[in-house]
Amino acid sequence: MTMGDATRRIACLLAALAFAAATSCTALSQSATEFPTGPVKVIVPFPPGGPADVIMRILADQLSARWGKPVIVENRPGAGTIVAASALARAQPDGYTLLDATYFHVMNAALNRNLPFDPIRDFAGVSMVVAQPIALVAHPSFPPNTVAELITFAKKSPEPLNYTSSGPRGVGHLAGELLQSMAGIKMQHIAYTGSGPAMTDLLAGRVPIMFDIWHSAKQHVEDGRLKVLGVGSSDRLKDAPQYPSIGETLPGFDAASFQSLIAPAGVPAPILNKIAADVAIIVASPEFAARTKPFGVDPLSSTPDQLDNFLRSEIVKWSDIAAKANLKVD
Repeated sequence: MTMGDATRRIACLLAALAFAAATSCTALSQSATEFPTGPVKVIVPFPPGGPADVIMRILADQLSARWGKPVIVENRPGAGTIVAASALARAQPDGYTLLDATYFHVMNAALNRNLPFDPIRDFAGVSMVVAQPIALVAHPSFPPNTVAELITFAKKSPEPLNYTSSGPRGVGHLAGELLQSMAGIKMQHIAYTGSGPAMTDLLAGRVPIMFDIWHSAKQHVEDGRLKVLGVGSSDRLKDAPQYPSIGETLPGFDAASFQSLIAPAGVPAPILNKIAADVAIIVASPEFAARTKPFGVDPLSSTPDQLDNFLRSEIVKWSDIAAKANLKVD
C-alpha cells in the first residue's frame, strides 16, 4: 500500500466516523423532539395524599397536557425513599421513568454507607420543581430576637441550647447542626416523632426554638404565638421579606426542603434537556403557582447540569455536617 492509499483510507474512515456521529446526533435530536411517544412514569417515594405527592400530581397533569401522553404517578414509599430510588436505578435509561428526588435523597447519601445504588453515578438530574423554605422560630419568652443575639446567648450559656424539629435527621435537625457548626456554639437536638408534637411543646414553651417548614409555622407567627429569628434559605421569604435570612448573619448558611426530578443515568442529554425545558415552562406558569401555593412552596426550575451540581454539593455539605455531629442511621 502506498502512502497515498493509506492517506485515502484514513480519510475515508474519518469521513465514515463523522457521518455515523452526525447520523447518531440527528437521531438523538429527532428522538428528543418526538419525546414522549408513550406514557411517562414519575415515581413518588411517599404515600398518596401528602403535599409532595399532590405537587407531583399537579406537575404530572400539566406535563400530560403539554405532551399529549399520560404521565402516571406511582407511589413507592419505604425505607426513607430508598425503595423508590432503587426502582429508578433499575429502570431503562430512556426518560420514561423519573423520580421525585427530595431532601431525603440527599440525606440518604450523606448518612447511609450501604445503599443499593450509587447516589451520584446511578442518576442524572432533570430539573428542580419546588423549594420549601424553613424558618428558625422561637417561643416569645426566648430572650434573643435575632440569630446574632442567639449566637451571643448560646456562647454565654453553660449548657447546650435546646432546639427541636420535625424529627431526627430531617432538614430541621440538620439545619440546627449546620447552625452550631458555622456559629461555633453548642446546641442539643430534642427529637420528636413529627412536627406536630414538636410544635405543641414549642408553643407551650417547653422547648425554646425550632427549625420548621415555614408554611407550618407561619400562622403561629402571624398570631403572635411564635417569633422568627431567621429563615434558612439563602434569600428572604417571598411572602414575608421582613424576616432576615440566617445567611445574612452567617454567610453561606442555606437549608431548605425541595422537590426535583431525576432520571436513571444514561438517559441521552437531548431528552433530559427536553423534559427540563418543558418542566421550566410549567413551573413558571401562573396555574402551577396557584395550584401549589397552598403548600407553601416556591416553584423553580433548573437545567439538568445545574441540578446535578446542586445535588452533589448538598451531599458533600450534609455528609460533612453529619460526620461532625456523629449522626448515624438507627
